[in-house]
Amino acid sequence: QARIACAAFKAGLAVSANLSIGGFDTHGDHDNNQCTSLARLLIGIKYLIQEAGRQGIADRMTIIVGSDFGRTPFYNVNNGKDHWNHTSMMFWGKGIRTGNRVVGETDHQFKSKKLDPVTLLPSTAVNAIELTYESMQMAMRKNLGINTHANSSKFVIKKQLSDILS
Repeated sequence: QARIACAAFKAGLAVSANLSIGGFDTHGDHDNNQCTSLARLLIGIKYLIQEAGRQGIADRMTIIVGSDFGRTPFYNVNNGKDHWNHTSMMFWGKGIRTGNRVVGETDHQFKSKKLDPVTLLPSTAVNAIELTYESMQMAMRKNLGINTHANSSKFVIKKQLSDILS
């Protein structure tokens, strides 16, 4: 998938691709299954970055790794974990701040803390907002330079955080 996507980008035949290694659904034997799935994912990301470099397009590519949901913070009766409404995302590429930074965190009950819209630090202030898929969508739009495009105005995002990615 990575080789084909990079070749399509290089040839100008595609501007985006959705790559998949399969699911992370670990309703049973969570710890063993997650470790295997995470290892496959990270090896795949490393290969994609290497392939983009080999094809000379790494400096023009952005990689976004995400999921539609996470796993519960507790185990079920099958030693697995079920769906949870908190997840994470990773970003790599052009315009993305270098690593060693995490934005957002959860409380002792594994619920998202609100963030200061400027500092991105946890906050209980009145103007604090949640890190949501909406805010990530706006951050991606800004990073790609399409946040002012006419099509972006059709899908308005009201609450925004400061520049999350750079």
